[in-house]
Amino acid sequence: MAAVVTRIHILGIPVDAVSHAALPRAIDGLGGLSDNRQIIFLDLHELMRAKHNRERREALSQAALVIPVSSLLVNAARFLGKEVPPMRRPYSFIIRLLGILEAKNKSVYLLGSTMMGVQQAEASLKVTFPGLRIVGRYSSNFPSHRQQDIITAIKKASPTLLLTSKGLKGKHLWLSRKRSNFSPGLCVWEESCLDVFSGRKAKPDDSASARLFRGFLSTLIRPWRFLRIFRYMLFFFLLLIERIRE
Repeated sequence: MAAVVTRIHILGIPVDAVSHAALPRAIDGLGGLSDNRQIIFLDLHELMRAKHNRERREALSQAALVIPVSSLLVNAARFLGKEVPPMRRPYSFIIRLLGILEAKNKSVYLLGSTMMGVQQAEASLKVTFPGLRIVGRYSSNFPSHRQQDIITAIKKASPTLLLTSKGLKGKHLWLSRKRSNFSPGLCVWEESCLDVFSGRKAKPDDSASARLFRGFLSTLIRPWRFLRIFRYMLFFFLLLIERIRE
């Protein structure tokens, strides 16, 4: 594992560097886990939240892999003179991950979307990844009194990967809060993947222009997000302080 994954820290927050070519070996190396671990997608905003939130920091420190999904984090690693991790897009990474697991005839449990949505996602995945064993699925829109039953079902299914999506309260933190209840293996949360698999949502356009337009539109709809500029300013200031200290 140490040969293919390098864990660095940016402002005290862990980030993993693993090349595209080495990713299958890294995932295969996680097959012997004695507990349940997350793969977490990390952007600048989550990094800054984690810096000031103990629960988020612990979730990241316990993760099997922390995958940077922001070019700002990649450039920050370069600026600090650390090993530079490749930047990835969450949906593309999920597709790559499922392909790696399919090649080993591994299993996955789906949790997210609506009941119809997750059923449609299951049908699509069976066509796209015929060698991947889907050992269960459930909507994330479950009532609170059903939560323990669902957790028990997931534990009994003992999937290699618990793939979760939109609808979970707490998002990836739900997984870290419940990890002791699951069998050894991997889990990951990605907001839109099951809706994309089901055809309810278009495959994300990750081109620079599309991402810029989405950011602009999001700010227009939610103008308070403009205040995030102060988070960016703090991030750059803290990077500069860390660089000077080194």
